[in-house]
Amino acid sequence: MSNKTYNQAEILELINQYNSTDRKLIKANYKRILNDFNIMPKEIMELGYARNNVYAWSTISSPNIPMLDQALTIACAFDFGIEEFLKEM
Repeated sequence: MSNKTYNQAEILELINQYNSTDRKLIKANYKRILNDFNIMPKEIMELGYARNNVYAWSTISSPNIPMLDQALTIACAFDFGIEEFLKEM
């Protein structure tokens, strides 16, 4: 269970880390997260994200990735740490 709270300095560090992480790594981690946590794209769409965005996040031909707030929403909704998006593979 991921019930982590952050102070302001940690939030700033997380923002900087997310923004400086290679987009391809975040995209690869997003696909791994869907598999590892058994999350279906439909479940992410139910959080209010458009179908085209959800599929673009996992499509190789698209450079799109979830923005930090979207990644945090997904992590909270499915109870895992945001750091999952930043893991070196």
